[in-house]
Amino acid sequence: MRVVPLLTVLLLAACAQPLDAGADGPPDDGAVLAGRTFLSTAVVKDGKPYELAKNTRIRLTVDDKGHVGATAGCNGMGGDADLSGGRLRMTGDVSMTDMGCDPARHQQDELVSGFLQAGPRWELSGDKLTLRTDTMEVTMLDQESAEPDRPLTGVRWQVDTVLDGQSASSVPNGATAYLEFADGRVQGNTGCNTLGGPAVLAEKTITFGDLFTTRMACAEDVNRLERAVLETLKGDVTWEVTADRLTLTGPGGHGLQLRAAQK
Repeated sequence: MRVVPLLTVLLLAACAQPLDAGADGPPDDGAVLAGRTFLSTAVVKDGKPYELAKNTRIRLTVDDKGHVGATAGCNGMGGDADLSGGRLRMTGDVSMTDMGCDPARHQQDELVSGFLQAGPRWELSGDKLTLRTDTMEVTMLDQESAEPDRPLTGVRWQVDTVLDGQSASSVPNGATAYLEFADGRVQGNTGCNTLGGPAVLAEKTITFGDLFTTRMACAEDVNRLERAVLETLKGDVTWEVTADRLTLTGPGGHGLQLRAAQK
């Protein structure tokens, strides 16, 4: 299990010039994008379809204060932006986490951060958002249409990232840790052993009781994953679902990021 500090790195801000919107273009202030999240449905690079890394999508979020955030399957990035004139221009430093992932997803991070800093033109038609530069086009769909939030219960949530304070780690190759919630209980696997026990669900929290686990011995990196899972599932834990992603934030800075998976 590789652990990499979640440091903030500063990228150069974009210097693109504004592009005036036509009569049929988007509103100058970009207010139609505020408070929305969009997921990629297609990417074209240098005039050819571009295939993203397996099980990843580009996610773009615009908040009500003009902050733009994005992920491309590994690290999160974002900063203040000006969306007027039908163009997305980053107006200050762009922060980016520094979590270790495989080369394909790191390359995707660099591609998306460069794309945002190039000042892409944007166009919204209904729930469809299109972002374009001279070399790249990303077609996106509003998350509520593309991938509504999953329910917490009745879904198998598979762990793919372990959070510990200001650090994050990927799951060891070959290890599968997952959780399922139903009828006031949780069952699943730590990556090494089966687990189960009471889990009382509330609007923003899950209260875990004493959990049982089997006692099978595993390799040390898998044991570390098991300890991280069990450290998170103690007492009152905050939960949040966004599309097919579940984040659990437990006591002492312990946390898990999970993805909805097929049973």
